[in-house]
Amino acid sequence: MSSNEIFKKVEKLYDDRIESTNNSIKATGGWGTENEVSLICEEIFNKIGIQKNDRVLELGCGSGVLGNWIKKRCDYYVGADISYKMVDFFLKSDHENKTNLLQGTTNKVPFANEIFDIIILNGVTMYFPDDKTLEETLEEMKRVLKSNGAIFIGENISSSGYPWELTWFQDLSPSLQILARPYIKIRRWLAEKNSKLAGKWKYIYREISPDLISKCFANIAKIEQSKAATFTIRTRLLGKKYNGSRRVDFLINLQQ
Repeated sequence: MSSNEIFKKVEKLYDDRIESTNNSIKATGGWGTENEVSLICEEIFNKIGIQKNDRVLELGCGSGVLGNWIKKRCDYYVGADISYKMVDFFLKSDHENKTNLLQGTTNKVPFANEIFDIIILNGVTMYFPDDKTLEETLEEMKRVLKSNGAIFIGENISSSGYPWELTWFQDLSPSLQILARPYIKIRRWLAEKNSKLAGKWKYIYREISPDLISKCFANIAKIEQSKAATFTIRTRLLGKKYNGSRRVDFLINLQQ
């Protein structure tokens, strides 16, 4: 399956989601309750250290869960997403006319060099079909980012955690997770052996390697890795009751 075919499947996935609900949080998925959303957005905002005069680009903005929060706290916000219907929903929800949106993929960004202070890619990398797409995306982000800017890559499936972790997996009880692990291994094996048996396992929920990010930004940036914002907030709210995710955030500060 080609990259374009995979992009089309992801686009349809989110087109269908937003058509099935009029709720931006439910359409995006993975954000939890409205109270959790506010705290998660604040956690991401604080991790990045966004300033009032910053120009921010969010790739994979979806229905605007994070974008609606950030655009009020920066000078200029631009959101881009592969799903036209998600972008349209986000635009129609903006009653202040402060949102600049476009449809497109992350590896082809239609902007001039060095114009953004901050670039955000949150909850997107698990949908990349291959490392080439990730590398192209990182290069594009470097190109349009100012020389002293920062990149936030959030909600990544860590290669040091459990492979191909799905949203449903992190919500299972510890005992059910033990039973789910063999199932995940079998599905992954089937996906690699026979594409007809793969289903969605063939084209979404990939792991991201910290080594690839380090290689791309070698000698030009300081890279910080931390637990994903969703993990931090839900652990704070639920304590030991929340089994948690193995997902991580990367903050990349250019030092050119």
